[in-house]
Amino acid sequence: MNKKGAMEFSITTIIVIVLAVTLLVFGMIFVRNVMCAGITITDQIDVSLKNQLISLFGVDDYGVKCMGEGGQEVVLGDGGKRQIFCLINTNEQTNYEFTASVTSLSGTPDATVQKWIIDKDWKGAVAPGQKTVTIMVWDIPEKVSKTNLKVEIIEKNADTGTTDMHTSYIDIEHVSGLTSAVC
Repeated sequence: MNKKGAMEFSITTIIVIVLAVTLLVFGMIFVRNVMCAGITITDQIDVSLKNQLISLFGVDDYGVKCMGEGGQEVVLGDGGKRQIFCLINTNEQTNYEFTASVTSLSGTPDATVQKWIIDKDWKGAVAPGQKTVTIMVWDIPEKVSKTNLKVEIIEKNADTGTTDMHTSYIDIEHVSGLTSAVC
């Protein structure tokens, strides 16, 4: 009789363990799907930011608009490469030169922020129409403190010799390690 009770207890224990592991796996899959959905939404926000920049130009508006200027709120996550770009809308081929500089207003010190820059400035010809150009590329390390940056972009029209200043404000925020590792 004792052996039968021990056998039933062992089978019950195995069933409970199998059910617990199954629920754990389903729970992990659910959390992963929720996290990936959040990351997908973030990618869609990046696309809609570019579309919003494009919509700043009216039908007959020409010139340069950069992300983060004119009251646009731009938040970038840490732990990867991030781009700062400008949209050029011109009615004739034009040669441009862009020079960028970054100042940390709060959070991470200037010297550290300068180390994040892996590419900056842009020079080239733009055909008639709209073109998005990458002015600066950062490789932001993981686990940075919340940082507010001021990006100043000097636009020089090489054909006319005119210059213009575009000032952008960018916030860098920490993205959890789980989020960046999940998808």
